[in-house]
Amino acid sequence: MIEHKWFDFAKAVVNEMACVKKNENLLILADTWTDLSVAELCFEAGRGVGAKTNLLVFPMMQHDDVSELDAMVSNAIHASDVVIGLCETMFLEKKATREARKNGTRISSTILRGMEEFAIEGLLNANYGKMLQESKEISEIWRKTKLCNVSCSNGTNISFSLEGRPVDIGDGISDKPGEADFFPGVDVNIAPIEETINGEIVVDGCIAPGNGIVDELMTLTLKNGVIDEIKGGKDADNFLKSLESANDEKVFHLCHFTLGLNPAAKKSNNMHECEHVVGAVTFGFGDQDPSFEGTVGEAKIHSDVVIMSPTIVLDNKKMVENNKIISR
Repeated sequence: MIEHKWFDFAKAVVNEMACVKKNENLLILADTWTDLSVAELCFEAGRGVGAKTNLLVFPMMQHDDVSELDAMVSNAIHASDVVIGLCETMFLEKKATREARKNGTRISSTILRGMEEFAIEGLLNANYGKMLQESKEISEIWRKTKLCNVSCSNGTNISFSLEGRPVDIGDGISDKPGEADFFPGVDVNIAPIEETINGEIVVDGCIAPGNGIVDELMTLTLKNGVIDEIKGGKDADNFLKSLESANDEKVFHLCHFTLGLNPAAKKSNNMHECEHVVGAVTFGFGDQDPSFEGTVGEAKIHSDVVIMSPTIVLDNKKMVENNKIISR
C-alpha cells in the first residue's frame, strides 16, 4: 500500500504547483518508467478539485531521442489547459509541447525516480517562503552583474556577463498561461551573454544525457559560449556522442546558468535533485526556453551538467562558497 505522504504530495502538486482549477482540462502525463501509483494519486487529486482529468502513459523516450511525440500524446497535450509531467521523457523539448505552450497550456513537471525522498521533503517540508525570498534577492544582484566567475578546486574556472538578462526563479509553480516549471524548486536561472562565456567547466555532479553522477571528472572547454572540447572518461565520451547524434550545432551552445537553493536536496544520481542542492551550479546547453531571452533558441535536445560545490564571484564580490550563500 502506498504511503500516506504521497497523498499529500499529489494534492500539493495539483493545487500548489500546477494550480489546477475546476473544469480545466488536466493531463497527467506518465511514461513506462513512471511510478503509476503516484500518477494515479495525482489523477485522483485532479478529479478532487473538479478538473476534467485524464491519465496517459506512453513508452519512455531516451534523453537524446530527437524524434517527436506520437499523434495520440501530441493531441492530448494540445487539448490540455494543464499538463503534470511525471515522466523521464524530456517532453518539454518536443514540438507538440512548444506549440501547446504558445496556445496557453501550462506545464508542471518532475522526475521522481531516484529522488523520492527529495520529492516529499523538498515540496512538503522545505521552507518555500525563505527560498523564494533568497531567490528574489539573488535575482536583483544578477540582473546588474557585469562579470560572474564560477570556480572550483576541481579545476572549474569560467567567466561571463549576466547584465541586462532576465532572471527566472524556478519555484516549480506554473500558474500563468504557457508557463513551464519543474518541481520541487527553488533555483535561480539566467542565460549569460553568450559571446562573453569563456573558460572551463569541470563536472563532478550529474550529467544529462547520462547515468547520473559522473564516474570521473568531465571537462568542458568553452569559447564564446560554445563547447570547443569535451575531455574525461567514458561519461565524457558518451556525453559527446549524445550531443553529436542530434546533428544540431546549437546543442553545443551554453543556454543557462542555474543556482540551487533547496536545503532538502542532496547529491544524488537524479539530475533534478542534484541541481537543487544549495550552492550547486548547473550549466545547460542546447534548447533554450524563450523566457531567457537568449540567442540560442530552439535546439533538438537540452543537456545539463552540475558542479556540486563551486565558488561564485560577482563583480569581485564573493556570493557563494562551500555550498553557502554568503552575500546577497
